[in-house]
Amino acid sequence: MKSSLKIRLAFGMLSAASWQPYAYSRPAVEVQPLRLNIHLYNQSGASPRTLDQAMKEAARILAATGMKIVWQSGPADAPEANISDQHAAGSQSGKPDVRDYLVVKILRSFPDSSLPGALGYSLPDARFGSHAMIFYNRIERVTASGDIDLATMLGHAMAHEIGHVLLGSTEHSPDGIMKARWGRADYQNAAKGYIKFTPLQCKAIRERAAIRLSGKSGE
Repeated sequence: MKSSLKIRLAFGMLSAASWQPYAYSRPAVEVQPLRLNIHLYNQSGASPRTLDQAMKEAARILAATGMKIVWQSGPADAPEANISDQHAAGSQSGKPDVRDYLVVKILRSFPDSSLPGALGYSLPDARFGSHAMIFYNRIERVTASGDIDLATMLGHAMAHEIGHVLLGSTEHSPDGIMKARWGRADYQNAAKGYIKFTPLQCKAIRERAAIRLSGKSGE
């Protein structure tokens, strides 16, 4: 396992009842925010408090793109939370994703031999099941250094993976929230709320989200 100071945030390579909505957003752009529902499945055992704080943090980061995130927490055993679509973009196996929401799953553990160094991974082209998976055990390791608390790091990892899905890409950037490898300074800046999407990423996310939410993503 690589040093926690060089953890890679993403490897770009969940129908549930009893939804519990959370809405947090303070848009940083002078436009009407777009409401995006995210189905969240906690299979990690993370405490409600930690999860609540992480959702707030992820929504704060995404608010700068003009998105108003509405979290909907579902049961961990929901069918949607336990399937995944591994097909790549452009495959002939089915129609594009036409859901007007995203699906994020937080896992308790993930084998160290798989995607070594990653805190999660995303499936931007998934047509069913999860769009993003977060590895809670690895986030716990990262935060053991004390440079950033667990909830804040979890929120940043969630925002990073959601960013991949909204951007429709597995690419990373040299800095900001979509940076691939983080060091101690990045963790400290994230703890202070300094890590963000770039202006170009904000623009691209809003444009792509508008198409997804309009129901035209499959056209």
